[in-house]
Amino acid sequence: MSGTSSPHSGLTRRSFLKATGAAAGALGLAGAAGMVTADNWLAPTQAHAEAQETIGYTFHQSHCTGHCSLKCTVRDGRLALIEPNDAESYAKRYQIVCVRGISEIEHVYSEARIQTPLKRVGERGSGQFVAISWDEALEEVKRGLGDVWDKYGKEAVVVAGTSDVKVRYPHLKQVFNAQQDGRTGIDIGVGNGLGPMIGDSSSFVISTSESRDWRRAKTVILTSTNFLESSVASAKNFFEAQEAGATIISVDTHFTTTAGKADQWVPIEPGTDGALFQGMISCILDHEWYDEESMKIGTSFPFLVNVATGKLLRARGESSEEGGETAWVAYGDASATNSSAGEEDSPGFMVWDTVSNAAMPYESGVVSPALTGEYEIDGSTYTTVFELLKKIQKDNGFTVEWATEKTAIPVETIEDLARRYALETPATLSLGWGGSDKYMNSDICGHAAGVLAALTGNYGKPGASIGVHVGGNYSGWSAKLAAWKLPPEYKVATQEMASYRMRYENNGVHAYVALGDMFQQHYANMNVTKEWLDTLDFILYIDIYHTTSADWADIILPACSKFETSEEVESLKVSYGHVLAQGKVLDPLFESKPDLEIERLLARTMGVAEDALPQSSYEFCEYQLSESTDSKIKGITLKSLIDNQCVVPLPGIDEIREAYASQVEKTDSGRFDVYLEKRLDSGQALPVYEDPQEVHPESELRQKYPLQFYQARTKFQIHSMFCDAAWIKQFYEPRLEMNPIDMRGRSLSAGDVVEVYNDRGSIQVKVVENEIVRPGCTRIFEGLWTRYMIKGNLQELTNDDLSPREDTLQAGTCIAFQDTLVEVRKV
Repeated sequence: MSGTSSPHSGLTRRSFLKATGAAAGALGLAGAAGMVTADNWLAPTQAHAEAQETIGYTFHQSHCTGHCSLKCTVRDGRLALIEPNDAESYAKRYQIVCVRGISEIEHVYSEARIQTPLKRVGERGSGQFVAISWDEALEEVKRGLGDVWDKYGKEAVVVAGTSDVKVRYPHLKQVFNAQQDGRTGIDIGVGNGLGPMIGDSSSFVISTSESRDWRRAKTVILTSTNFLESSVASAKNFFEAQEAGATIISVDTHFTTTAGKADQWVPIEPGTDGALFQGMISCILDHEWYDEESMKIGTSFPFLVNVATGKLLRARGESSEEGGETAWVAYGDASATNSSAGEEDSPGFMVWDTVSNAAMPYESGVVSPALTGEYEIDGSTYTTVFELLKKIQKDNGFTVEWATEKTAIPVETIEDLARRYALETPATLSLGWGGSDKYMNSDICGHAAGVLAALTGNYGKPGASIGVHVGGNYSGWSAKLAAWKLPPEYKVATQEMASYRMRYENNGVHAYVALGDMFQQHYANMNVTKEWLDTLDFILYIDIYHTTSADWADIILPACSKFETSEEVESLKVSYGHVLAQGKVLDPLFESKPDLEIERLLARTMGVAEDALPQSSYEFCEYQLSESTDSKIKGITLKSLIDNQCVVPLPGIDEIREAYASQVEKTDSGRFDVYLEKRLDSGQALPVYEDPQEVHPESELRQKYPLQFYQARTKFQIHSMFCDAAWIKQFYEPRLEMNPIDMRGRSLSAGDVVEVYNDRGSIQVKVVENEIVRPGCTRIFEGLWTRYMIKGNLQELTNDDLSPREDTLQAGTCIAFQDTLVEVRKV
């Protein structure tokens, strides 16, 4: 494609890039700046010209979880129109395109587009690069990675990426025998608490019913989730629920778009969602609004706990024959490494059977397990998990009044929330990834939320679910495509440690292959990240756009967007109930290359696995369908997918997907595990509220830095994506939002340039008034690139401390981005 003609210049792209690339290098320009711009590509067509028009189909970004299938019109070689796919089998409710999708008409030609391979000529982070050829770039990669392999071994390389980019390179970490990004601390805060309760080992807690299920609820409580901006493609589910009679309540620190459309907005102190939940628990206990039957059948509330040790009592499979019947023997307390219930040597956890008046294994057909009481068994005193919950709530003073002091939510409002959730059922509790998920106490918050659901039976039935409902992809109908089989010698190396620890602990990592904006998006406290990056021997960056992270690379490779490919089809995705294909809309723009071609080039360059990879994208896509063992994929061929405008619905998607309808979870007990025995040492077997680390009102740090630094989700971006989209930038520029009260106290006016600072670093940005922002807080949209700030990067401020409970959390520390305090002053 490098020899095709530009519709305006009359030059080939290669000859044009040869000239402008040299100029860019001489000027020290980064990425596509100073090279081909959108203005060149979007110039009006000659009025007398005969338009050459083609239609192509693709799907949009992975990261917003909408995965909208798009119909794209190309006119005279340029992307001219983007609209929803109108395939006959693609139901109207899924035919969606948002402003971000429409903006791709300009965005694929963005000034920030990486147009050609680049080589660093200045210091890391300076953004000083020269344009080079692909052959030169690959030779540099061979030298850089090869030196690391020779000195330290292949495991000294990390291949890691942001969610939207790494999925496009599924084989790279295996063929390089590299480490991957394992524990990242991203989006797992509340899931660290809720996940073990419901058997979600990922801690993303997206294993819930889809948001279409809200229409069957009477009450929907959204906490710390701006659903209408973070899940634009699923927004209709919100309004359909209201039309069906559901009361939607938004609990949020700020008056967001979602709060404005909800039936009720409940403002809350930042980082105190867990206190709200524990206050609601006490209210439900005091009024006996809990669902005893559900608690007995589906949860660990009846399980017996040793009062002295906190250990669960468990049968060990010893039995004796008395009167022809098997009597189970209580062998001892369960260890912290219980194997799953149902194994032959682990018949289960013990409960007190009120019929036989004896301790019995829960799995042995107990008809009526006790929820309360104390019992003497073999010289030890036991009580139930439910009895212990009541005691912990009382002993710690977790009253509704206490919750009011913590959250600033009136007593009557907390009581009303508890009543609605317990009695106006079915009820759904929807948790977000943008707020309560990113504090040091997030795991306790998620645990308390799970206790609420287990108490009231609000899970596993129509209209009743708990978890993260963001987007349509994660919790909607899906199916599994076949993974390409590589020879066994190509496998991922063992990860030395959590990704967030690599920056400051001794390890063997010497090179990093970054797929997307990793260094800004996945790490807090950027000054620490910069110091670490300077110690690495080699950094390779692969992406479509020149993000902040690209500035730290030694070599940058330009990738195609979802609209470009050299073949008829480039990739597949199963999402939101459909099999989607990335068909050809445009030839590769500039000097970019498709993802699989980049994988193959890198494998060839490093002398590994090229023959083991798919020979073409078409072959790979065909294999993914034909070799899939998922029954929902059966009968779908690549030809039928392409013929159907690159979208085919999965069978049964008209039915709403429910989670845990069987009431049996993938947990240690096979039930909703309220009691997390592995957290005994940290005092969190049942949730015991802790204040957020920095932002709580009594924090000593508040004396020096009195304002929260809050990074908000926005309809304008998907994390750091679309920062550079010129059409969208017409409506938004980076700014710090403050409540007028806080601005007056600092003698600030709208439009002032301010410094936002703490002990970690500082940024400079314009400030504006916004009454929707809670006093005591500042708000800025997350993901903003350094180039669009006046000075600095927002991650220079953020909290990278580790949880004191890290070793007990199934996904490790959550990065507490929102648990950050700052001060603001005029520059």
